[in-house]
Amino acid sequence: MDIVIIGAGNVAHYFSHILRLNGHQIRQVLSRKEEHARTLAESLNTRWATNLIDIDMNADIYLLAVSDTAIPDLNKKLYLGKRIVAHTAGAVPLNAIKDISLNTGVIYPLQSFRKGIHVNHKIPLLIEAGNAIVLKRLHALADAISDHIIEMDSVSRLKMHLAAVFCNNFSNHLITICKKYCEDESLDFSLLQPLMKETFYRLENMNAEELQTGPAIRGDEETMMKHLYLLKSYPEMRKVYQLLSESIEKYSSNQD
Repeated sequence: MDIVIIGAGNVAHYFSHILRLNGHQIRQVLSRKEEHARTLAESLNTRWATNLIDIDMNADIYLLAVSDTAIPDLNKKLYLGKRIVAHTAGAVPLNAIKDISLNTGVIYPLQSFRKGIHVNHKIPLLIEAGNAIVLKRLHALADAISDHIIEMDSVSRLKMHLAAVFCNNFSNHLITICKKYCEDESLDFSLLQPLMKETFYRLENMNAEELQTGPAIRGDEETMMKHLYLLKSYPEMRKVYQLLSESIEKYSSNQD
């Protein structure tokens, strides 16, 4: 298929390169920032533009690989008639692009992307469409990106996006504040790397609740008090420690 990519961020980079690698043609890259549009377009050997007026109107599918906050503006300014348009956002409903085209869809990758970091072919792709024809085309497009494709409506996709924030964004933040604590206390953060790797390795084959360890699940109040004392100079980290410990204790008691 011939595709126009609107956006030049991490998702746009990943989608455009893997689609091109699998035989699809990227006709144009469109981004508000000239440098971003030109850089991505040159890597794809295709054309670029910075203004919606200059959009190529001869593509089969238009992918809106932009931030969530940019979609409402596109819905006001972009009109593609009956051409297929799909956004790639997890927390944005299908009807958010209803004024752009009569044929709309969503193709949301349940993965975090970063330029230059390889992502395997097994990432879940959650797709939705306004009609059967668009759904069929999105399936064909998704096949070039992943071998794990799931049809999911906007409400369920938003819930899945929330779950992703907990397991990815929040866990990454916990590691971030842990690293800062180690630096402040002159501790070698790299010593925790094997522990983190083992934790996520185990999650591939076991349920998280079965793997929970630590003083909170054991009801070890003495150790937790020692930890809280050490955190007296880190009030925000102390709050996080108390909140998560209470959550672990409550969850564990509810499972008994």
